[in-house]
Amino acid sequence: MRLTNLICVASSAASVIATPLPRAATNAGYLAAIFRGAEPSVFFYKASANQPTAFQALNNGRATLVPTTGTGGARDPYILKSHSTSETQQYRVLATDLDIGKTDWTQAQANGSRSIYVWESTNGVNWSKERLVELMPSTAGYVWAPSAIWDAQKSQYAVFWASQVYAENDSKHNGPAIGPYIYYSHTSDFKTFSSPARWNPNDSRTVIDQEIQQIGTNSYIRYLSDTNDVKRVVVDRSDNGLFGTWNRIGVPVDQVREGPVSFQDINNPRRYYLWEHNYGGSGYECYYTETFLTPYTPCSPSLSPAGMRHGAVVQVSQTLYNALS
Repeated sequence: MRLTNLICVASSAASVIATPLPRAATNAGYLAAIFRGAEPSVFFYKASANQPTAFQALNNGRATLVPTTGTGGARDPYILKSHSTSETQQYRVLATDLDIGKTDWTQAQANGSRSIYVWESTNGVNWSKERLVELMPSTAGYVWAPSAIWDAQKSQYAVFWASQVYAENDSKHNGPAIGPYIYYSHTSDFKTFSSPARWNPNDSRTVIDQEIQQIGTNSYIRYLSDTNDVKRVVVDRSDNGLFGTWNRIGVPVDQVREGPVSFQDINNPRRYYLWEHNYGGSGYECYYTETFLTPYTPCSPSLSPAGMRHGAVVQVSQTLYNALS
């Protein structure tokens, strides 16, 4: 998500390399939920395990998820698989409720939607109508770029997003805003959410576009779009959980980028991909790492097709891969 108003700590290889999570034996490819910019809807793409940078558009290149509630525009989609096969809904897509064509960036930041879209699917092919869920109180200017991950310590999903907030007595949001910062809530069903709280409240650096990658039982990598002087995507690490101590590793790509996407390679579980959105160029660019030491290495061949923007990627089974068209 682009803001219109819009540090690096060295680490040793031993402190950064993680034991990779094992691949699921049945995973055969990747499914990406993507925003393309011109049309505020959710587009799907897939790629095989043997060609992880060559994605092909699904649904004949047309949007698959088109909202009719809220602003009528969805961006920054995040796709996730359920934690348990016993859940009825095996796949979910979360998205920002914003059609920038109906407003402007000043209003979108001060008086935007405080809700997110939620779509659900039992099989990854057939999707429900969207559900609009409010996450922040009236003091917030917006809720942007939601993402979610299973929090084993709470046995619930932790949902994250970016918001800036205003004073209680500033109902029109004309005064100065605090943030943007990352907030979170917990949920079991993506219908009822706990009260929002700020993630890492002692960190005053303003950030958006969180992306979280689990790399071990209690170890996580997170990417953030830094809106301070750096104006880069930065990478942090925690070895004591989602709400533990996060330490800055560095800047994976020393260019102005945003909207990070991270996922593990199916054939080489030590490799993790990072997509960063070059919003002044052709969209997402692909990089990879096996150590999380910065800088990351550009993918070769490069990511295709051009024009993909803020989204997310999951691994999928051979059965689902074959069913996607």
